Amino acid sequence: MSLMDELTAGDKKGLFESNDTFVNYSTGLLPLDYANGFWLTVDDGNGRRKVPITGIIGGTFISIIGSMGTGKSTLADQIAYNIIKPFKNGAMFHIDCEKTNLKERMIQVTGAGFDDQRIVLKKDEHIYIEDVQEMFNKICVAKEEGGNLYKYEVEDRTFDGKKFLAYEPTVFVIDSLPSFNSRENRTEENLGTNMDGARAAKDVTRFYNNCLGRMMKYNITIITINHIVPKVIADPYSQPPSGLMMLKKTEQVNRGYAAQYYSQNYFRLDAIKSNFYKKEDVGFEGFKGTLQIAKTKTSFVGSTVDICFNGDKGFDPVYTLFEYANANGLIEGRNPFLRLQGFPDLKFSRKDFYKKMTGEEEFRNAVFQTITPSLEAMLGSKELTDDDRVRYGDFMHANDNNFGEGAEAVA
Repeated sequence: MSLMDELTAGDKKGLFESNDTFVNYSTGLLPLDYANGFWLTVDDGNGRRKVPITGIIGGTFISIIGSMGTGKSTLADQIAYNIIKPFKNGAMFHIDCEKTNLKERMIQVTGAGFDDQRIVLKKDEHIYIEDVQEMFNKICVAKEEGGNLYKYEVEDRTFDGKKFLAYEPTVFVIDSLPSFNSRENRTEENLGTNMDGARAAKDVTRFYNNCLGRMMKYNITIITINHIVPKVIADPYSQPPSGLMMLKKTEQVNRGYAAQYYSQNYFRLDAIKSNFYKKEDVGFEGFKGTLQIAKTKTSFVGSTVDICFNGDKGFDPVYTLFEYANANGLIEGRNPFLRLQGFPDLKFSRKDFYKKMTGEEEFRNAVFQTITPSLEAMLGSKELTDDDRVRYGDFMHANDNNFGEGAEAVA
């Protein structure tokens, strides 16, 4: 009998069982979903097959960072609502620590109904860490007691291809982390000293630690918003590390390193100041931005996608596809005489794109046919090239043998 046979024989608690179940959800922005995605190998007894996993993993910490005015709160709300939208028992709680958000704006950018009780904006006295922790705890208890009443069936999300039940999603949006304080460390009562900052960072770290062990089980995702601010360096010859790879040496984010350590994803949002949208050009006002994956556990750090911010609707999933196709050279010609690569007869202008995507099935299908190969190329796993085989040598050959003849190996 092997060691594993002996360990699992009397393992009534499942201490030595492998657990690879997870759930994933779309952010609502297709290029971001694929940039943060990966291929999952599923073996359901009929052979191995590859399943594309896109979007973000539920029950994790997600951080969105950026300068002021780049749309961080809007993006967080749109991702949160996109996660819960299909689920009757889904719920999102926007913890407005800065007390600047409006329920009407949340409804506007998410497209939710005014009577949707699943959207909750908290900007009263219950915005402190202790309050959110109490909310989190009560949600866990309610889901545990409700059991299957609050669950749905998931398939193609495990290596062995077995279906399982997961709790319907709950999402917290913490807006923002620098203003997320305990009652004992209220912003209006401290002096902003280094000691106050250290105490606040410890409070946030404690909150992360208290939530971490139950998030995945009860499918509670926490999206935190943080600001990129200039780093004050007292000694230019002894600079501390930035912590996050995609931060410059002159930049930092607040509230310590907990968010950087514990986050499944860190998204950096930047506005392209030189590229504003005008009504006469595209039919709405807004700006083009970039979304960079600064940290991920599913794909490649550094992947960047262009996204469209519509002043009325928030980040626009339709026109973001235009920006993605354009950035990847899949749109040819000059405005207003544009055409999709491979479809010379389907002509359009920048201003026409939205109307054609939403109103013409032939055009919409052509767009997806054009961009799909490029999107799938962004998924975290890739086919091995000859250079890979030379670089990794025997490991790659062993990997090939594990997959079997003719199967696709994964780097």
